[in-house]
Amino acid sequence: MIPPSTKDLMEVADSKYAVVVAVARRARMLSEESKDDEDYRLSKVVSTALDEIMSGKITIQEDGDSKAKED
Repeated sequence: MIPPSTKDLMEVADSKYAVVVAVARRARMLSEESKDDEDYRLSKVVSTALDEIMSGKITIQEDGDSKAKED
C-alpha cells in the first residue's frame, strides 16, 4: 500500500493528530479481533485501519473519536 499524502489526510480530518489517533484506535480494535489469527501482523492491521479511514468506512468526529459509519 502506498501511504496517502498529507494533503489527502487533511481532507479526512482537521489535523494530522486526529488521523493518527483514529488510526491507532482502529488498529487496536482490529488487533484485538485478530490476535488469535496465525497470520497476524501489526503492520497489516495499521494499513487496514488507515485504508478504512481513507475510504470513508470509518469517520473521524470533531472530538477526535473514530466511528464506523452505519449503513
